[in-house]
Amino acid sequence: MPNFYSDYWWIFLLRGIFALVLGILAIVWPGATFTTLVVFFGAYLFIAGTFAVIGAVAARRTSENWGVFLLSGIVGIILGVLTIINPFATGTALIYLVAFWAVIAGLFEIIIAIRLRKVITGEGWYIAGGLLTIFFGILLLSNPVAAAVTLTWIFGFYAIITGVMLISLSVRLHKR
Repeated sequence: MPNFYSDYWWIFLLRGIFALVLGILAIVWPGATFTTLVVFFGAYLFIAGTFAVIGAVAARRTSENWGVFLLSGIVGIILGVLTIINPFATGTALIYLVAFWAVIAGLFEIIIAIRLRKVITGEGWYIAGGLLTIFFGILLLSNPVAAAVTLTWIFGFYAIITGVMLISLSVRLHKR
């Protein structure tokens, strides 16, 4: 009996090679890679928004929630166009979003650690982690250009690890 995964091992290989190349590019040329990723994000928003609008219009007679999908699609199209027109603004907004998330997440980690004081010992490590997360957010806010490079490098290392794992998987599937 044929196995889908073994028969199509090469899909995992191609995905792995693509991830590996993208990861290397992100590490070697972080500025260009970050801008490219932001533009791709804009294209994704535009295409996803277009399909959401089409789906909403098609479902307007059968679904009472079609208006929410229509609004979501229109917002996606607008954000996609704005991102493609000015990727710098979207990239900056993305950096600030990650930075503010880090600060808020760090605060919550500290609050949780203080509440855990009654339950466990060693909560100081969780407080230290929260402080480190807040510090990371402040660093991102203090220098958005360096933040773009740093986030692109993190993405690059992630893509390289994923690529290696997918290539390894494809080799094992091909041998099967």
